[in-house]
Amino acid sequence: MSEGNKAQKKKAQLREAAYRCFQKSGYYETTVDDICNKAQCSKGSFYYHYASKQEVFIDILQVWAREVISEMLKRFEDALANETPMSAVTQAIQDEVRRGRALVPLWLEFTVHAHRDELVRNALSKFFRRARNAISEMLEPLTRERFSEEESEGIATGIFGIYTGLLMQELADPGSVDASEAVAQIMSVMGRLLGPMA
Repeated sequence: MSEGNKAQKKKAQLREAAYRCFQKSGYYETTVDDICNKAQCSKGSFYYHYASKQEVFIDILQVWAREVISEMLKRFEDALANETPMSAVTQAIQDEVRRGRALVPLWLEFTVHAHRDELVRNALSKFFRRARNAISEMLEPLTRERFSEEESEGIATGIFGIYTGLLMQELADPGSVDASEAVAQIMSVMGRLLGPMA
């Protein structure tokens, strides 16, 4: 393995360890020592790859923006190619709800942190922008003949808002809100609104 590959592997290991620590204890409660212990590496190794806890935090957002959105796009492209695209898209969103249950608590903390830190705000903004653009791109085959580009973007923003809002409600009130079931109901309504193409 080349030195560059080893460095990338170590950086990914640190990023994953930081993510796990942030997920368990939150950003503020997590220390660089916690991350190093989880990654089973020295502080010197941490600081070789990241200048600070904030930098690894931002790297997590950037990786999410690249990898999670790309994976999500692929899943939805496959769903839209299905004979019953609205049903397949509903299933894909429900699958994303499962991933979102792990991510939303961190999104919430990142969002709170973003008010205090412009670098975090920019990284989170970029992630959310990519998510909305991906949803808009996914829906384009279903919406292009009936809605303007601005309307399609509004639909995508609404879907992303519904998705994150449902997950937050489920997190806060798990006995009353089931995000997967709510997605099915909302997508059923959207299917009726979008008409025969769905």
